[in-house]
Amino acid sequence: MKEKWNYILYLVWFTYLILSAGLMFGHGFLLSRKSLNDVTKCVPLDLFECDGIEKGNTSGACSEEMKVQRILYNPGSAIVCVPIRTRVVFLMVDALRYDFTEYDSDIKKPLPYQNRLPIVKELLDKYPDRSRLFRFMADPPTTTFQRIKALVTGSLPTFVDASSNFAAMELHEDNIIDQVTKNGHKAVLLGDDTWSRLMPGRWLRSHALYSFHTWDLDTVDTEVDLKIYDELMKDDWDILVAHYLGVDHAGHRYGPNHPEMSRKLDETNERIKKIVEILPHDSVLYIVGDHGMTETGDHGGESKAERTAAWFAYYTKGFGATANIGMEVQQTDLAPTLSAAMGRPPPAPSLGSVWMPALPKMTMIHVLLHVSNNLKQIQQYLVRYGEESQQIAVDKLAQLINATREQLEKAGSVQTDEQLYNYINEFRGLVDNIRLVFREVWVEFDSLSMLRALLLLLLAIFFNWLVTEGLPTDRIPLIFASSFVSSGFAAMAVCIGICLSAYYLEILEDIEHAVILSTGLISGAITCTLIIMHWDGVTQRWYEGRSMFYERFSRAALVASAIMLVSNSFIIEEGASLAFLSLSVLLLMVWNIGSIKALAMWVGCGVSLAMSKSYRGCREEQGDCWTSGDGLASGQASRAALVLALGSVAAVVAITRRHIGWRGYGVVVSGLFTCAHWAVGWGSLGSPSRSKLLARGSWLVLITMLVLLWRRDRQGPLLPLVVCSLVLYGANTLVLGASFAPAAAIALLSAVTVLNVVTMFKTAGSSKFSLSTRCNSSVACLWALLASYQFYGTGHHPTLSHLRWAPAFHAGDPNYLGAAIGTPISAVMISLDLFGIPLMFGAAVPLLALWGKNGASNVGPRTQLAAVFSLCLKFCLCFAIRVFACALSATIHCRHLMIWGVFAPKFIFEYFTCVFAFAGTLLGAILATWHTTVQQRSS
Repeated sequence: MKEKWNYILYLVWFTYLILSAGLMFGHGFLLSRKSLNDVTKCVPLDLFECDGIEKGNTSGACSEEMKVQRILYNPGSAIVCVPIRTRVVFLMVDALRYDFTEYDSDIKKPLPYQNRLPIVKELLDKYPDRSRLFRFMADPPTTTFQRIKALVTGSLPTFVDASSNFAAMELHEDNIIDQVTKNGHKAVLLGDDTWSRLMPGRWLRSHALYSFHTWDLDTVDTEVDLKIYDELMKDDWDILVAHYLGVDHAGHRYGPNHPEMSRKLDETNERIKKIVEILPHDSVLYIVGDHGMTETGDHGGESKAERTAAWFAYYTKGFGATANIGMEVQQTDLAPTLSAAMGRPPPAPSLGSVWMPALPKMTMIHVLLHVSNNLKQIQQYLVRYGEESQQIAVDKLAQLINATREQLEKAGSVQTDEQLYNYINEFRGLVDNIRLVFREVWVEFDSLSMLRALLLLLLAIFFNWLVTEGLPTDRIPLIFASSFVSSGFAAMAVCIGICLSAYYLEILEDIEHAVILSTGLISGAITCTLIIMHWDGVTQRWYEGRSMFYERFSRAALVASAIMLVSNSFIIEEGASLAFLSLSVLLLMVWNIGSIKALAMWVGCGVSLAMSKSYRGCREEQGDCWTSGDGLASGQASRAALVLALGSVAAVVAITRRHIGWRGYGVVVSGLFTCAHWAVGWGSLGSPSRSKLLARGSWLVLITMLVLLWRRDRQGPLLPLVVCSLVLYGANTLVLGASFAPAAAIALLSAVTVLNVVTMFKTAGSSKFSLSTRCNSSVACLWALLASYQFYGTGHHPTLSHLRWAPAFHAGDPNYLGAAIGTPISAVMISLDLFGIPLMFGAAVPLLALWGKNGASNVGPRTQLAAVFSLCLKFCLCFAIRVFACALSATIHCRHLMIWGVFAPKFIFEYFTCVFAFAGTLLGAILATWHTTVQQRSS
């Protein structure tokens, strides 16, 4: 059969069109801000004379106060290196939420995280002039990499940088560490290796440890403790950075409401007490949390619990300005404040204001000098950013620059404490306004790329819909037996060659977009030509055929699920909406069948979806619809959850092993390894090392079974497809863990019930196989809706804060294998946890066409392959429509208040759901094609 592999090639072609267009949209939509390589430089005060102008020599008759006063009267003067400086001990307690630092003696039964840091309350009460405590407000996304980057630069993070959390890239922007180290001073690092990856080569001494193993609560903290007390005794550093990870890892693994969180906070309390006792008198202590955490212990999003961290400051000589306990301070204010403490100017990209209550006591003249430096740095940034980017309107930018200049001109007239107080308030209000302007327009959307991507998506969806719904079914084998597919690939190769030639000749600048656009347009032209050539058949099919009501309803349900993505409220409640739409489409199919058995199947599917509701969880916006009391949120299985997990895997193994021949032994062995992995590692008396070894054994069996699927036994594709689905089910149970493994079994149960309904739905007793009847759109739409729902049914939500890190380490730390191997393995495990169920549903799509006594497996190979291809393409079209709707929604709402909290994450998650659904569909289609033999009767 000449067309045998042309079906697969066409599915690959369609996959490329959709995913490349989605990638183009992402590049246009998820752009990071324009970063500048400017560095803030300051001139030593000794090089100024009393006229406030840099001369290059000094005058003995000039006092320091006179110089500063003249500098303040001269707004155009250079930034000055403030002569007064202190050393800084910078302790970052990862995920130190503000309420972890509060102490309330009236609480009779405190939660595990409450009243665990009494040293903070004690210092605030005993030394009010030496101690400060603030609410430290982070900007989303609240992932550690973005927070460190924002803290050291004083700038705002961007959403797209969240992907860098797995492999931090070197920071090239100006930052407080570079301000220190590039001017003859020294920095020491202890703890999280994100700092060393972000700023390599800057450290006098670096004791950095791997930070991503979220189930390890103590290694990093213990190693930092072994070094920090010795480092505090040394005087060869100017800033000591110590990053503790235990609190964050306890949150990821157990959540804040767990005894392990109490233990880590108690350790933190003792640590702070000891550091305060031996803190050098010339050093100021800053203890900060980079972000908070949700009630499930996660972070990454923009909820208040994730954004509200703590900042505690202590200085034995006392601070200057006063501040109320719990005042809100933006994290962008830390960089200019730390720089001021060390006598350095703010980093060039900083949009923060120096926070005087966290700085040592100083004279009014020095306070004004710090404020002046801050204003000059921001003014320089406004001018340079306006030169490099057109994001901010010229008139708005000019207004901000003029306001900054006016504020600078007022500095010299400040004489009294009251004037200073008012001046600083005006200064902070101006900086807040500037920061707000940048926050509103920070992402410069590439509208042209976004519109091109939407056009390509629309063309691909429209023409392929015509292929599946317009071309007569009897012509499909003939079309794919022709040179149609090969001509398409040849045309795409020519386009790529032309683009590469133009790029090397410097005619094109963006080769990636040029390739995607040209191949997409030529693909649309070729498909359009195909439709025109067969227009008579298309019109005849549409004229003679009339869709049944259930089919029109299923299409409407799919379109409704896509339209709902335009509303943030419906995205937040999408899990419930998808469950309702799936059951509604299935009910109409059951009504059309008209049998008690089909009705029972529908009830069974409804029960399974109702059971999965307990695993769905909720987003922050939904309120207290779900608590972590059962341990699901933290990933720690309770006794009941462990029993359910063991029972679900045992039930699947027992039911399926007898129906898949010799492959059943592999299912049994992998199931035993998985159950033993959970049982051996459960509880405080479990053996983690043996548990991980058993998990590796299960993976070895599953991979072996996947390889053996390609062994031909001339029994047709049905059995390999069933085994492939079971292998993917086993992989899902492993990465989901004991807490969520029953959800995978529920997803499998719902899939089996739908598969049986589809089998009954096929026209019984018909001697002639009808491709259009057995592979209609209602089947593909139902399967796509169910696959989309199961993303929620296994406890996920399209938000960064719902990412679970435990799957990357359930079989051991893959990073011991090296970054080249370990990082991809970690990414694959986390991706399987998120999108493993759509992958499984995609691989099972051919079963919808082949299963049952009236399935396509009983007809000739050409019709059989046409049936599989038709259903696979329709299934892929369903996800392509959803991706298009997400992209359109993100375009419409690009300036919406919830764009980065709802719409952007939904687009990213929907895109990767589509990727895995397509990958599963290709796997199933290739298996079906591989095992379809030509020694069958011809169609």
